[in-house]
Amino acid sequence: MAFAAGAAAAAPVSFTFGNDNIMSNGEDAAAFDDIFNFTLAGQTLLGVSISTLSPELSASVNITSAFLKQGGTTFALAETHAVNWEADETGTETWGLNPLWLSAGNWELHVVGEGYGVKAPEGYEATVSGRGVELPEPTALALVAVALAGLSLSRRRVG
Repeated sequence: MAFAAGAAAAAPVSFTFGNDNIMSNGEDAAAFDDIFNFTLAGQTLLGVSISTLSPELSASVNITSAFLKQGGTTFALAETHAVNWEADETGTETWGLNPLWLSAGNWELHVVGEGYGVKAPEGYEATVSGRGVELPEPTALALVAVALAGLSLSRRRVG
């Protein structure tokens, strides 16, 4: 007797966070240490991307650290496109975390850095996206239950 179980594709998971109000007073950099909370209902394959933005041609926002955290577990994002702030006054930074399996529960996305722009508020946008674990379809589970019941009855008759 063969058992077969189909899988229903789990719904996509997507969160968008950001801060578009980073602006220096012209004397000091505008420091930010933002924390965004989200909850995963089940184990989820999740990736993160962050990009700086500005109403000007190029941003003056320097992200110095970004990471996901749940309790004592931390996953650091990597800077995928850097700006040499010693040589350039503006530029677009990007940070990312390749998809990895995260456990269910409450998570935090931390984004730390400073802004140098004085003409207009600038910022960044973070996208957290992925897909949960594939779950068996209810009809497939019902077929498995019927098959197990049939197997159980056939063993009783033999014995």
